[in-house]
Amino acid sequence: MKILIVMDPGILIPVKGYGGHERLVDMFAREYVRMGHEVHLLVTAGSLVQGCTMHAFGHEGFPPKKADAMKAVPVAWKFLWKHRSDFDLVHNFGRLAYLLPILNHPVKKIMTYGREISSGNPRLANFLGSKNLVFTACSGNLLSRVEGEGDWEVVYNAIEFSKYECVESVPEDAPLIFLGRIERIKGCHIAIAVAKACGYKLVIAGNISPLEDEKSYYENEIAPLVDGDHIQYVGALNDRQKNEWLGKARALLFPIEWNEPFGIVMIEAMSCGTPVIAFNRGSVDEVVIENITGLKVNTKEEMIEAIYKIRTINRKACRRYAQNKFDVAIISAQYLGLFNRTVPKIVIVTTGQPAANPRVMKEYVTLAEKGYKVKVLYTYSADWSYKIDQEKFMSGKLPKSDFILVGGNPYNEKAAYFFSRLFFQLSSKLAGLIPLFLLKEITIVRSSMYLRAYTKKYKADVYIAHYLGSLPAAIRAASKYKAAVIFDAEDFHRGEESDNLSQVQKVIAMEDRLLPKVNLITTASPLISSSYQQLYPAKKVITINNVFSKKYLQPAINGKEQKLRLFWFSQSIGPHRGLEVLVDSVNCMDDTISLTLLGVVRDKAYVEQLLKRTHYPGKIHLIGPVSPEQIFNIAADFDIGLAAEIPISQNRDICLTNKIFTYLLAGNCIIASDTAAQKQFMNEHPAVGSLYKHSDAADLCRVIKHFNDNRELLMNCKKKSLELAEQTLNWEMESKKWMDSVESLLLPLPH
Repeated sequence: MKILIVMDPGILIPVKGYGGHERLVDMFAREYVRMGHEVHLLVTAGSLVQGCTMHAFGHEGFPPKKADAMKAVPVAWKFLWKHRSDFDLVHNFGRLAYLLPILNHPVKKIMTYGREISSGNPRLANFLGSKNLVFTACSGNLLSRVEGEGDWEVVYNAIEFSKYECVESVPEDAPLIFLGRIERIKGCHIAIAVAKACGYKLVIAGNISPLEDEKSYYENEIAPLVDGDHIQYVGALNDRQKNEWLGKARALLFPIEWNEPFGIVMIEAMSCGTPVIAFNRGSVDEVVIENITGLKVNTKEEMIEAIYKIRTINRKACRRYAQNKFDVAIISAQYLGLFNRTVPKIVIVTTGQPAANPRVMKEYVTLAEKGYKVKVLYTYSADWSYKIDQEKFMSGKLPKSDFILVGGNPYNEKAAYFFSRLFFQLSSKLAGLIPLFLLKEITIVRSSMYLRAYTKKYKADVYIAHYLGSLPAAIRAASKYKAAVIFDAEDFHRGEESDNLSQVQKVIAMEDRLLPKVNLITTASPLISSSYQQLYPAKKVITINNVFSKKYLQPAINGKEQKLRLFWFSQSIGPHRGLEVLVDSVNCMDDTISLTLLGVVRDKAYVEQLLKRTHYPGKIHLIGPVSPEQIFNIAADFDIGLAAEIPISQNRDICLTNKIFTYLLAGNCIIASDTAAQKQFMNEHPAVGSLYKHSDAADLCRVIKHFNDNRELLMNCKKKSLELAEQTLNWEMESKKWMDSVESLLLPLPH
């Protein structure tokens, strides 16, 4: 392949001193050559990269004068237009304006951003009708601040790990190090305060900014604290010196006071085995993996505490993890693979969070294991789920780069979260006055408008919308890229709020306008499928049960001699869940049974009233929320799983929740209320348990007593549950049906 790399003129390549992007250009050019490609560079006159053909462009001088920068644009235009058919790929690290002459030319183009992005530029490029142009941002955090449309990908920065040596251990008195341009936003003053507070030496390395304010910052706030002993300044470092100083450091301190798009110094430290302690801003959440490559903190005090914990990190494992993710060979292959459209792209859009939506996670894992490129765009919805998700991101159990938070959160993206709530409230008021579809669609949930604006940045072959609030975003993006849309109707949305007529009418109008545009509707219940099929007979509707993987199948537990243990769980413990009937049924039993409820207590007053109903307080137990993977093990400690749904709405009557399928894998006998969906399920699988009248505590008491008195029957039900989960009702079986449907949409769509 013949590749042209473009960079703004001003700094010679190879770089002698400052020049972050120029270093990347030099590195990627040499790597492309190593991979067997013919590489040309349009860069500053006088540059020289071994193995590459150089084309003079502007002259040395940094920062470049504005007039010189403007003169460079027509020079680039003339060159690119003249050679528009000479290259297979143009990889631009400079101004987007350089690409204007070839925007509509079929040559493949990559526009790489490593600094803050002006959304107007990519928006203009798309307006002008670009072809074969992929925008890349060096972190998901940087991309999250872009408002422009286009085909966007996150491709991280890289370094040549072969240039760095891993130091597997350092002495206890090894110094801390701060490496970076000495500006206030880089936090050098915080690094000094932290080092002094914990008694470790600090090495400061980096160039002093030529800007007047930053020079003053160094002279007045940093230089007076440099004593040459405890606080040492060693100046700017070349690659050899970086390797030396980083390798012998206890940790790199990265106390940034801004949302830095990507701090290359972090992976330079990791390449030496030196872990990073960083303020969790900008790209830090994506680059630093908790307890593997470093620790993430939010305050100076937390950074001080982290210094004492950093010794537990394995320096060799630190380098290994970083190398597998950020080495130039890895990132170069990602760049050159951007146009490999043989790998389908799937974008899952949801108004929930990963931990709160097991269905999304099953789909994500299945698609990723099939080799598809998958992105999950999600929004903050619950505190408990946010914390579980963060733990998984930090531990590396979930790849952070595949999960994009949209619309902020009340923790580290407070501004976006505040404005999304404000916009939602204002739009909700206007929607009652102005009969516009847009206003009605974005007032379904808080994050709808943000999802509309953000989803279209991700080009995909199939968009999967979970929950009604994400459907407008998926359809808009699919229309732009001529892709397919799946609407996953886990619930029957127009039947959710029977006591709110205006909301029901809004949902009906929205479904009637949007669902005819989707290619497939999937549901979590046969009765929901039937309802949607009747409404939209021209649409393909299939049922994908809320089953789980057989890997969660629990070993059988003998329950003959134990007290009967009842279990119920949900995301929240609150009203309209049939819990009063459960408690009242326990009252009619003696001390041979117990009831455990698991979930978030959102309404303390309600729970207090619920517990007051019981005659035996010691028999009712509460458990807080847990990660989805833990629920099976917890449920396995119980004999009976309770599915206490009540038909307070049409949706509640015909939905089939994931409780039942969790109980099957846990080997629970199932006692289910007589909603239409659960009655149908239990009639099809009578051996796994029994039904009760949803509003009749006496009937539930009768069913419980029957199992309590007949332990052989109980044990047989538990056995049959495990058999059903292992043989039929599991994700391994259900996912085949689901994947067949997804893959059918990857065939050319009729126009």
